[in-house]
Amino acid sequence: MATYSKKRRVEGNLDEKEEIPDKKEDSDSSLDDDEEGYEDDSPHEEINEEVQVEFEALPPQDDDFHGIKILLQQLFLKSKVNISELSNLVLSQNHVGSVLKQSEAQLAEESDSSDDDDNEDHVYGIITVINISDKRNESCIKDVQSLLEEKCSKCAPAADQEQFVRTLNDPTHSVGLMLNERFVNIPPQLAPPLHKSLQKDLQLASRKNPKFKFDYFLLICKSYREDGNSQPAKSKKKKKTGGNTVPENELLFSNAEDEYFHKAALLSFEYPVSAESDSALGGTWSFDDIEYKTYRTVMIVPASNMPDILSQIEENLSV
Repeated sequence: MATYSKKRRVEGNLDEKEEIPDKKEDSDSSLDDDEEGYEDDSPHEEINEEVQVEFEALPPQDDDFHGIKILLQQLFLKSKVNISELSNLVLSQNHVGSVLKQSEAQLAEESDSSDDDDNEDHVYGIITVINISDKRNESCIKDVQSLLEEKCSKCAPAADQEQFVRTLNDPTHSVGLMLNERFVNIPPQLAPPLHKSLQKDLQLASRKNPKFKFDYFLLICKSYREDGNSQPAKSKKKKKTGGNTVPENELLFSNAEDEYFHKAALLSFEYPVSAESDSALGGTWSFDDIEYKTYRTVMIVPASNMPDILSQIEENLSV
């Protein structure tokens, strides 16, 4: 598979409160295509420890297939989306987007200082855009569109339902599915360089191929709200979450930058996934003794809003 040179090195503290799935253990069972979805209900010991990790944003390669598949599975959960085909679609356009991996230099250093030969090169994140207008005949894109149109019909106002379907199916518009998925213990300070790099890739690609010039971006974001049944009535005012005070029942996002996409969206809706298991944000979970329910928030964002969104991400999330 043809690649081009792209490497962005970024550092951050990896908060080891979440276990990264092991490639070899999952490869034969939990991600088979004939299963409904990725599910991990096994208890994990919480480790309150931070380690300094140096990351690199690199073009996706064939050997990243399994890591990409795990990340996409935690986004789509038990929905009927062909994750293997979607992962291959990401790899087929590896000149657009990046995978987030630990730097080769740091891996080599850790390998030299350890007797454990099982030092795997994990994929910690993926960011890319797929032209669903151009790829609408691919079965995985049909799966995604069918899923979202079904959820929209159940969860969005009638006016938004009509506009959502019309935007996705309008042949005069080019819609890009932005896949921006990473593990929850990855620091948000990595978001600005990842999104900046993605937009640069799209600009370069669109000079040779107009299919990478988009009118709209379609996003599916992991989100959560406070469970209204988890707190006594007298406490229903404002909550402190991660050191910040937020209004009651405010929609929060797993990826911090998704807030700025949400503010700039043409339309958005959310659908609950608490009944499904998610290794990153699963079921009803607690944070600072507050119970939360998990959702997927779907947005359509005009491409013309991207400069302002990138500016907001840079201003608020940079180190």
